[in-house]
Amino acid sequence: MQEGVIQYQLTYVCQPLPEHLDITLLEACRARLFAASLIGQDDQRYAGLGYGNLSHRVELQGMPDAFLITGSQTGHLPALTRQQYALVTACSPQANRLQASGETEPSSEAMTHAVIYQSLPSVQAVIHVHWPDLWQNARKHKLWVTAGEIPYGTPQMAAAVQQLVRENGFPSTGLVAMLGHEDGIIAWGKTLAEAEARLTYYQ
Repeated sequence: MQEGVIQYQLTYVCQPLPEHLDITLLEACRARLFAASLIGQDDQRYAGLGYGNLSHRVELQGMPDAFLITGSQTGHLPALTRQQYALVTACSPQANRLQASGETEPSSEAMTHAVIYQSLPSVQAVIHVHWPDLWQNARKHKLWVTAGEIPYGTPQMAAAVQQLVRENGFPSTGLVAMLGHEDGIIAWGKTLAEAEARLTYYQ
């Protein structure tokens, strides 16, 4: 299974994002993660494809779990514009279906972001990075982990993260090492700053 390729069934409408949606906080956080090489692109890793993404819940009438997320294969870019974010408006992990709009398709890991928002109403932000050292030492750091046979971007990964959330008391902030997704770490929090702090704690 090739890194960075969308695994879910996507219903996508190519159109500009609603004008009231602001990417300022997301971009500031992403810039720090990019500088730390937690988001980016490396010709020697993952077949040279971009890696890492982040998202933030947004307010849309009748869509309580809608969120903005960085677009598919934008990891190599040091900064993104509004045209490189996608708006996810609905997701059914069990059916492996996701609905989105924007001027780029959402990240391949969007389904895992979606299940966190659906499971944890207080969570406002999710960050997915690639961090080889932390990933390789996940058990040493006593991180929550998903099983090594579960690939990224699948209903199985979404279900595994949802199960960890349930088993650990539906925490409003958390961090998971995705052992079936090379170097993959996902963190979340009640704010974007809180989600980022879950990561920087290990630096």
